[in-house]
Amino acid sequence: MVLAAVAAVAVVASARPVEPTVRFTDETPRDLRVVTTRAWERFAAAFPGRRGCLGDVTVGVAWQLPDRARYEPEPALVLIRAPGTAGNLEATLLHEFAHHAEHRCPPSDAFRRRFVTAAHLPAGTAWFGGDAWERIPSERFAEAAVHHALGEPPPHILITVDPDELRAVAAWAAGD
Repeated sequence: MVLAAVAAVAVVASARPVEPTVRFTDETPRDLRVVTTRAWERFAAAFPGRRGCLGDVTVGVAWQLPDRARYEPEPALVLIRAPGTAGNLEATLLHEFAHHAEHRCPPSDAFRRRFVTAAHLPAGTAWFGGDAWERIPSERFAEAAVHHALGEPPPHILITVDPDELRAVAAWAAGD
């Protein structure tokens, strides 16, 4: 009887979805951990249809970095340049979390085609890479994800997101 109860508890526990978590490198300051945790919670809440594939991500501080941040897919690591205002750091983190999501939960080819069309880019535009940052679908996707997660444009607007891009990201975030 005890064995059956233990087995039942194990089945129920394994049926619960695993929540994606954010971790930190040892050097990450406490105030950045607070901003990061809030940004991760906001991101996960805004992308409920992707929570099952997000997995964990680690965030570390970089005191000198040529860009605001960067995402390294293989270790699932976000390096963010500090210091910065809480609002700008949060928006930057959300942008990098979007890159994490697109690597861990790859958008379908059909979604990518719809998004490229929504962004008014030429059909067949490569998702990654390109000459101009603001014309790279992956970067536009990440900026639309920031706007979606915040519910408004970020404090530092890098790209003006088209409403069709926002609708496409919202549908993808929901699991479509």
